[in-house]
Amino acid sequence: MREHQALRAEIPADGKEAVVREVRGRELQPLVELEDRHRRQHDDSRPTPDAVSPHTRARGLEFPRGPRARGRAAQRLRHRRPAVNVLILDDRGQLLMQRRPADKENGGRWDKSVGGHVSAGEEFDTTAVREAGEELFDDPVSPRVRLARDRHEFDALERSEDLARTVLFYRASFQLNLRDVRHAPDGGRRNVLYHLAIYHGRTAVPLEDFRPQKSEIDELRYVGPAEVDQMLLDARLPPNMAFLWLTQGHALLGRNRAPGRR
Repeated sequence: MREHQALRAEIPADGKEAVVREVRGRELQPLVELEDRHRRQHDDSRPTPDAVSPHTRARGLEFPRGPRARGRAAQRLRHRRPAVNVLILDDRGQLLMQRRPADKENGGRWDKSVGGHVSAGEEFDTTAVREAGEELFDDPVSPRVRLARDRHEFDALERSEDLARTVLFYRASFQLNLRDVRHAPDGGRRNVLYHLAIYHGRTAVPLEDFRPQKSEIDELRYVGPAEVDQMLLDARLPPNMAFLWLTQGHALLGRNRAPGRR
């Protein structure tokens, strides 16, 4: 076991953790259980109970096992991936954005502050911290990344942390079964289904103090809300980022204008 500085918690060395956390004061069940519940509500043609092994369910993953689970279930699960997206504002209400390299999906477009896919057995929060460290400081366990347990702790840490050195965020939302359209490097398009944990955060780290991951980021910028709006209208945002800005921007900017914010 080792202690992760940003999460302030012990993490198994092999990273095999169940995907269980808190969302708005309620336990976040493993992805497979959330997906099973959604399917039961909306799909009468579901696999039998023996289609999922207890071992894989405990890890937050589902692999088809019984004959009725093969085929449709396998195809559905193959294309649905858990992911994390982080939106970070500076002390002037500008959004930290990254420009994607030309040889990556959505190349040349301006994207969210941090984003990435959850590895098998990894928790959403662990992924968010790791991706923020990798993409912003080229260090997956950077001490400059701090995750708050919830909004209450975030508010307290926002007042006490040195935001000129720290990127601070908390999980604000969780979305199941989203559909995305991505621009491929060869000019084609790819449809992706995924589950998404969304994080809101603050920082006052100057641009020159970041060490962006060269393989994932061409450029980092703080961008004002009006310019982000124009980027959306000019189709300079990936579809996923347009979705995030339209659904999360109001709450994110509203917090920045709240009384007592630095």
